[in-house]
Amino acid sequence: MLILAILLQAAEASEEVVVVGRRSCDLSIAGRAISDKALDRYAAEWRAGRGVTILVPAELRTKCLAKVMFRLQDRGVTQAEFLDAP
Repeated sequence: MLILAILLQAAEASEEVVVVGRRSCDLSIAGRAISDKALDRYAAEWRAGRGVTILVPAELRTKCLAKVMFRLQDRGVTQAEFLDAP
C-alpha cells in the first residue's frame, strides 16, 4: 500500500495513475470507476501530452490489457505505461 501511495505522489505532477480492476477490465482513478464519459475527458488530456500510467494486477490476462489499450486507442491515446501493481 505504501508503494502505491509513493507511485501516486510521484505521478501526480506529470501523469495520471489508472488502476485496472482485479476481476474485470474496468479502469479506476483514486478508487472510483471511470465512466465512458469521464474516460473521454481524461483521454483528451492524455492525447495532449499528459502521461498515463496504468497499474495492472499480476493475475490479469493479456486479453484484458489489450482491451484496455484498445479503449484508449479508440479515444486517440497512443501511449501508456503499464506497471505491475504492488
